[in-house]
Amino acid sequence: MIAPTLLVGLGGTGSKIVCRVSQMVTEEQRKRIGFAVFDTDINELREIREANPFIKTIQTSTKLTVGEYLNIDTHARDEWFPVNGILNSKSLTEGAGQVRAISRLALDTAIRAGNMEPLHNAIEELYKLEGDSSEQALRVVIVSSLAGGTGSGLILPVALYLKNYLATKFQASANITRGFFILPEVFYEVIRGQSERNNLKCNTKVFK
Repeated sequence: MIAPTLLVGLGGTGSKIVCRVSQMVTEEQRKRIGFAVFDTDINELREIREANPFIKTIQTSTKLTVGEYLNIDTHARDEWFPVNGILNSKSLTEGAGQVRAISRLALDTAIRAGNMEPLHNAIEELYKLEGDSSEQALRVVIVSSLAGGTGSGLILPVALYLKNYLATKFQASANITRGFFILPEVFYEVIRGQSERNNLKCNTKVFK
């Protein structure tokens, strides 16, 4: 029997992979597998909702620019965000543009705004399973690319958020969390410019 499992897709690549997996599982398996995806790109999230209504979607962006986010989140501006005049005018609804810090900034704002409920619902549905499911540790699988901005910027904060939420809400210290991550070389077939490839590699270095 499949242990209760939550698949979490981060960013465009991670979300696409989770969607693909969701289409491969049987109806019976789907009862024990929850699906949730995070992205800053509003258009990609809309497509996911339309094609996969059972997947929980969390939009981490709003129509605010980076500069407006930083005016709200002064701690990020003063302590860790790489303030840059060019980035300040960027809107997040079209993605993080390979800048990991933008993704983290957007997530922090989404958490404060209470936008994590779809993720909470996906978890709670798995904990409502009957039978012997309560005796099995929840498995959390985080899927993402390490090369882009949104996915790679969310890996650590989302993993920590899940750990704290499960420990606080369900006293579930026995959950098992694993990650499957796509390295930049996978994208070389479609990204051939050396400068673009270097940008992909930079996002990956922090995890090596």
